[in-house]
Amino acid sequence: MQNMNPIRGTYDYLPNVARVREQVRQKILASYQANGYNLIETPILEHLELLNSSEGGDNLRLMFKTIKRDKELERALDKERELALAGEPMTEEELVAEGLRYDLTVPLVRFYSNNRDKLPTPFKALQIGYAFRAERPQKGRNRQFVQCDIDVFGDPSINAEIELLKTCLDTLNDLGFDRLTLKINHKQLLNSLILNAGFTRDDLSPVCVTLDKIDKISLNGVMMELIEKGFEMEKINRLADIISEVQSAGLKSCLKYGVDEQVVADLDSLISALRSLTNSTNNIIFDVSIVRGQGYYTGAVYEIYQEGFAGAVTGGGRYDNMVEKFTGTPCPVVGVSIGFEPICMLLSNGGSLSARERLALIYEQTDDIVEVLRVKDELKKKYDVSIYARPKNVKNLYEKLASVVDLVISMRDYAEGKEFKRLTTTD
Repeated sequence: MQNMNPIRGTYDYLPNVARVREQVRQKILASYQANGYNLIETPILEHLELLNSSEGGDNLRLMFKTIKRDKELERALDKERELALAGEPMTEEELVAEGLRYDLTVPLVRFYSNNRDKLPTPFKALQIGYAFRAERPQKGRNRQFVQCDIDVFGDPSINAEIELLKTCLDTLNDLGFDRLTLKINHKQLLNSLILNAGFTRDDLSPVCVTLDKIDKISLNGVMMELIEKGFEMEKINRLADIISEVQSAGLKSCLKYGVDEQVVADLDSLISALRSLTNSTNNIIFDVSIVRGQGYYTGAVYEIYQEGFAGAVTGGGRYDNMVEKFTGTPCPVVGVSIGFEPICMLLSNGGSLSARERLALIYEQTDDIVEVLRVKDELKKKYDVSIYARPKNVKNLYEKLASVVDLVISMRDYAEGKEFKRLTTTD
């Protein structure tokens, strides 16, 4: 018997769930486009050398890779046999061909690098598409998931961040989220604090990877992991003390730890601008614990949280070096991604979206189909309407209709002016 369940970490979506997902996608798309971002598309398959050189942090370990095919695979397997006879191991690189994108950033940078001569400066890009990671499946951790990104190429000023984050907050507010907290940090600021604690520049990446887990394992957990990585206890304790003090005393306290004054001034301006521009229910704060584990971030980094939900619903930052790394030509870039999956989960669990209600019109086998379709056309002015011939077991039909429609009425009841029946999953 074949297993008909989807692969672990992926999902089939019934019509009622798929409808919410599509509504969310359309609202995000409309908001992004209204703010001047340009829709583009990139392939889900990407060059491995680009993905591997992107400083994607733990995402590189979670990357799905394709196996070589046809003659290339035959040559690789021949080499494997030769190596086996010589007692040498086969490397993964000999067998793999491409990688599935683990986010939309690397494909976007490749897209821009390949098409920049055709694009204005600054270029405001918008992508909504699937990404893939070999996660251990659990709540909030899917192997296939949708990302909704906006990015600005060619603007080194803080104005790009201000507009980008305002667009993101406005989009989430339009979706019905009104208790948002935007937490902002800066990679250069964080690096200065780590260096001040006694760590070296070579330590920055592994320390940041661990610090990125602070919301999951707490500061004590971070300290334990740094000990396990072999760092000196004196440095770990000093870093913990610095982070605790800065988190308590605020942004200006970073100055005494060697943080560049311009970095502090830019963050202060960014926070002030957003506080004056966005909904008063949004909370905009500096938070030194925001790390964003990807190594490609170079400036401000940020995450947005919704009250009552544990994880971030949005994340992003400035990554000014990636285009230059791929092409040799400098280009500042800033981007942010709305978490499509947690938003859909929140809206499916008690949230609401304004949309036309769906109606099932039930007709008898003896009814004239022409008249049925005329009634359907009349109802379509207000509802999304589907028609169903009445079966013998109408209760069973109603139970199953609850996954695809909101209301139901028979031709006879409609002709008599009776009220629509509202369906629930228990009807």
